[in-house]
Amino acid sequence: MHIKNYGRGINVWFLLIGAFCFGQYRAADYELIGNVKSMSSVTRIYNQPNSTAVSGFLDSEQFDSIYLKFDQRKYLTLRENYLDYRGRLGIFDRTVYWYNPSQQIEKLENILIQNGEEPRKVAQRKIFYYLKNQLVRTDEYNFGRTSNQHWVVNSVYSGNRLKEKVFWMDDAIFSTTAYEFDSNHNPVSEKTVHNNGQQGLVKIYQNNSAGMPLKIISRSGNKETVETIEYGSDYPSKISVKDDTENLVKLILYDPNGRIFEIRRFNYQSNNTDIYNFEYQYDSNNNWTNCIIKKNRIPAFIISREIRYY
Repeated sequence: MHIKNYGRGINVWFLLIGAFCFGQYRAADYELIGNVKSMSSVTRIYNQPNSTAVSGFLDSEQFDSIYLKFDQRKYLTLRENYLDYRGRLGIFDRTVYWYNPSQQIEKLENILIQNGEEPRKVAQRKIFYYLKNQLVRTDEYNFGRTSNQHWVVNSVYSGNRLKEKVFWMDDAIFSTTAYEFDSNHNPVSEKTVHNNGQQGLVKIYQNNSAGMPLKIISRSGNKETVETIEYGSDYPSKISVKDDTENLVKLILYDPNGRIFEIRRFNYQSNNTDIYNFEYQYDSNNNWTNCIIKKNRIPAFIISREIRYY
């Protein structure tokens, strides 16, 4: 895929087209700079420093605390997620990652721990298969309390371009997603059709001359969202999301270094827009180590990071 080098801004592009990516497996995917060995992050309520929380942003989008470990090639080898268990942090789950000699993700295994309150067990296992450096199959095993699921994703290529992905669940086709690219290998569309013939998610990409997306239109059923991306000299500067009634539901603003400094998000309960501001402190490697998140000008969360380097 031919894309202008926007540095850390490239990660935003890949996050926007997550269907073309297979996960966050490198330090750069987490916007970590330098030879990072590990990163632990804890989110606390600003005016209750002894209480951890899930902010919904940045490291703590879904967890009170996370721990990431990388090898010297900057590949993620371990992730641990932590939640609050009766006022104390406890480990919720742990994921271990393996790579082949070509530095491609080969296997991952997620172990559900739940602070030791239930017997630990393997909750998910993924195995990745390659042919001529192309990911051609992914096997995903999910182990639930009462039943298990086996998913298979077969990737079909036309030359070096992804043509389609066929999703199987328990030996039956679940859905098929077809991909279209322009002459420079930049994505133009992805269209999903379910096994009953019904149209699933459709994404249409409108790109600039450098192959970076200017607009992403997503349709599912009778719902549509439109993401519009604007760029500064090196990084995205603004991403706005509108729903099918043209209402602005989310606006993300980035500073000149490509970091989020403001998010405006429509609150359907209050029928108003909440404004979140992000204030960072940095270490000598230009990785942020503290972030205060303000909601409507009032400090709401503080995220603290401990970053270790090789």
